Amino acid sequence: MRKGGARSTIGKAQRYASLVRRDMTYLDNAATSYPKPCEVFNALKNSMCLCGNPGRGGHLPSRRASTLLYNARVSVAQLFSSDFPENVVFTHNATEALNTAIKGLARDNSHILISDIEHNSVRRAVYALEKRGITFSVYESKGTKEEIIEGIKKKIKNNTKMLVACHRSNICPRTLPIEEIGALCKEKEIVFIVDASQSAGSLRISIEKTGANVICAPGHKGLYSVMGCGFMIFSGNTDPMELSTLYEGGSGINSVSEEMPDLLPERLEAGTLPLPAICTLGAGADYVRAQGEEDIGYKENRLMLKAREWLSNMKNVKVYCPEESEGSVLLFNLEGMGSEEVAYYLDKKGVYVRAGLHCAPLAHQSVVGSLEGGVRASFGYFNTLAHVEKLCREVMQIVKN
Repeated sequence: MRKGGARSTIGKAQRYASLVRRDMTYLDNAATSYPKPCEVFNALKNSMCLCGNPGRGGHLPSRRASTLLYNARVSVAQLFSSDFPENVVFTHNATEALNTAIKGLARDNSHILISDIEHNSVRRAVYALEKRGITFSVYESKGTKEEIIEGIKKKIKNNTKMLVACHRSNICPRTLPIEEIGALCKEKEIVFIVDASQSAGSLRISIEKTGANVICAPGHKGLYSVMGCGFMIFSGNTDPMELSTLYEGGSGINSVSEEMPDLLPERLEAGTLPLPAICTLGAGADYVRAQGEEDIGYKENRLMLKAREWLSNMKNVKVYCPEESEGSVLLFNLEGMGSEEVAYYLDKKGVYVRAGLHCAPLAHQSVVGSLEGGVRASFGYFNTLAHVEKLCREVMQIVKN
């Protein structure tokens, strides 16, 4: 590389770093990660310079855009140890991915199982299917792997055709044993859908080892993309024609047909895709692979455990799930104060957490035992021990006052 080019690259990284607020104690990574790696910022800028619509023309800008789109598919496929980049279907977020997968694979008059830590993107989706004569039941997520599997077995009915598992909770450090669940689903010939919204990027996930038919996730959380894209990744033996389409439109191929194509990803990708966001997802996936999911997850987990240790020793602080230790999310409450009030005080002190039900009333009912809500601190790869100290110091001030 020429010296001028090297200085230019370093200068760009330095300018980007100057945009990141170093005085922020940002602890809401379960909602969206902050900050984003420099590689993601560069991918966004590069994609915006192309000005082409992928698959919507034979000219150079369109071909370049198609190449970037395909490269992002490859990056996501590699992250999940898949040899089928064409089975990566991009969506606008994880909610769209989950709705598309659940409603596209559900069968009328069947029964669905979901866990008691599911997000509303799953709970509301299966509730809406009741209009098609579809029923659902909830299985427990607490206990040993064996206890969870036995609990699921007791819930399976003759017409159970689908099971959805939230891989990792968005309110507490609880992780479901998806490989064991996947083996059970395979044995019972049940479609298995995994919501990896809180695990993608911090746990190594192989779609084939999990036995999942489809894994859904957003880009902007543990994969560090900008907001505006999510994805589904289907197993290698997926038959595209088993998937009912949620919406239809242009796909760039076989335009004369009145039906969506019979192949992936085009069958489920109608209309223009959010290419800039997708490019940042590809860059984020590559960044995660370079750092290592285990290293990312280990760092996040250690910060959560340290925060839990300090908060648990404070008077009038209630920390939930003290016996569970896999994850980066911590939920707590202060006696005599609403969670929103606590979050408001912390916000004024430059500590950014989230309060309330976190779009997961099922999980709060399971973990908290009520719908009173809680204060959630969710740690990311770019957090430090100093952020944990700041959080605990400010909570201590609230308790003292």
